[in-house]
Amino acid sequence: MDACNAANVSNYPFFDLYRTLFNYSLKYGYDEANGGFYDSGPFNRPADRRSKVWWVQSEAIVSALYMNCLTKNSKYLSIFEKTADYIEKNMVDWENGEWHANITPDGKRQGDKANPWKAGYHNGRAMIECLEILKQWKN
Repeated sequence: MDACNAANVSNYPFFDLYRTLFNYSLKYGYDEANGGFYDSGPFNRPADRRSKVWWVQSEAIVSALYMNCLTKNSKYLSIFEKTADYIEKNMVDWENGEWHANITPDGKRQGDKANPWKAGYHNGRAMIECLEILKQWKN
């Protein structure tokens, strides 16, 4: 979507692709009960790596808002809200700052909060993009 927007090319020809990819993730990797998306899994089968990784959640909330903007389908807004709520309650370290890297299926927080691969990119950029999209709705 960003590439199309930067090149001033319509996203319209890609709508089916966007929907298909997001719906695939919903079908095989979304935690309907608690919000958030699982790490990964085999093709066309439910996720078997059921930890929730910080960057996956970051990209999921941005994608959900983009999908809501493109389709006007409120299911994507609901997914955004539920995943953002999961992030707020489980991933954000409100006492020491930053996000925990990984939440295991039993709720244990693991991993570094900062390393060469986990810095201010995914989650910081996700927050900025989400705020920009949400601000546009206000206007």
